[in-house]
Amino acid sequence: MIPSESRVIYVAEALPGSGKSAKFIDALPTLIHTSKTLYAMPTNALIKELALAIKLKAGISPLVITSDTVDHVTVHLEKVLAANTQPLVMITHEALRRVEPRLLGGWELVVDEVPSVSDCKSYIFDSISYLGSLGNYLTVDSKKKAALKLENIALVENMIKAKDSSALSDSALDVLKAMLTPKCGVEVEAQTNKGKRLVRIVRYRDFLPAFSYANSVHILANNVQDTLLGIHATYQGWQFEPSLFTPEFDGYGKRVELHPFLTTKYSKTQSMMQRNGKPADTWDEGVQLADWLRCITAMVGDEKGLAFAHQWMQYNFSESITKLPIDSRGINGYQDRHIAICLQHGNVSPDDALSFHTLSEMLGVPVAEVRKAIEFERFYESTLQAVARTSLRDRSSTEPVTLFVQSMDMAIYLQQKLGRLATINTDLVMTPWEKQESEKKKAKAQQQAEVISLLIEKGMSRQDIAIDLGIPYPTIKRWTKGLEQAA
Repeated sequence: MIPSESRVIYVAEALPGSGKSAKFIDALPTLIHTSKTLYAMPTNALIKELALAIKLKAGISPLVITSDTVDHVTVHLEKVLAANTQPLVMITHEALRRVEPRLLGGWELVVDEVPSVSDCKSYIFDSISYLGSLGNYLTVDSKKKAALKLENIALVENMIKAKDSSALSDSALDVLKAMLTPKCGVEVEAQTNKGKRLVRIVRYRDFLPAFSYANSVHILANNVQDTLLGIHATYQGWQFEPSLFTPEFDGYGKRVELHPFLTTKYSKTQSMMQRNGKPADTWDEGVQLADWLRCITAMVGDEKGLAFAHQWMQYNFSESITKLPIDSRGINGYQDRHIAICLQHGNVSPDDALSFHTLSEMLGVPVAEVRKAIEFERFYESTLQAVARTSLRDRSSTEPVTLFVQSMDMAIYLQQKLGRLATINTDLVMTPWEKQESEKKKAKAQQQAEVISLLIEKGMSRQDIAIDLGIPYPTIKRWTKGLEQAA
């Protein structure tokens, strides 16, 4: 079967816990008589949970192919797809990416949650470790792109196959593996003054080939088109239409109170700001975020809640607050919690941003769109998934939910998503503590003011001011552009 020319992705977009999977289960008795379905999910645990629900509710036992059920997932899956006899097969996103896409001909594909497309990471090597490991095996061109030396390809392949990493660090071995991986690039930055060298692995997981060969593609998620997968598909000519698995959902039906932290953009730098106007290098109880969290602690007391934060946030929560990973998809068992504290941020680090141009070339997507999609996934989507771990999605609970979120922007976003019963409470909102101007900036501002004063009030020429103050003439011209000298 040739790839589909229609290039349509059917999307069932609805909030977490709104019934997307339930709608699929309801449709199963009809589907199994008319089609063969491949259902992909993020993790083994989620597959196990849904497979049980399908058996209990629909009386159907899906074939589960994961590392928990077979030894060689890809080989086993490809045999099953080729046989084309099983009515319902359940696999992970990663298995879907690895399988030969042409074998999906004749199958309906359902993808639960949006797969992660970007897979970029970076390592710092000092000059000795770089030369002693990577420097022996690769070359780097003028565009910073690395390639294995021809005479070393077989050697590196054998090292990796034999899992012989005794002479190499885990990071060096990871870089060499990446250089042998399709759709993966390695880039090496110039050595810094301190002898450090940044090595970046830029890779993307391409699901579009599988989508192309499947009879139809359905993605069940909160948001598809704003993610990197959605943007990639859009630029490759795919269209989006509603899925038959879209549930009828009019909100969670319970009161939600949103408490934002900052009036402006949320970031690690601002969170770590001290009252003296300097951001702390490591977590300190005097930073602005700690001040806000103390207010929360006083407000919630001993009530049980959840907190989602990066490792740099080391606030000492009480035992009643459970700290969970940033990527909370598939984490269940906390629907008795009515409080969530969301502190994840979507800001891109300078090291991350260095990979965007290469990722842009790989995906055929503009750099600005790559950045926008990644920030959306890290900030908005991650936060929405986090709040859904609480009793928010528990239909049997009527108790109000309290959400402490990063900023007014996030509070407004969640209010729009959660509907008419969600309100924003600004009692705890904080204006950012001001960053103190550096002495260098202060001196420059004073100098610039003096230049303008000498020109306008004293009537000195720009040339004389430059000589008198020892400032380059072009700088004087730039600072006084458009200003008239006094008569």
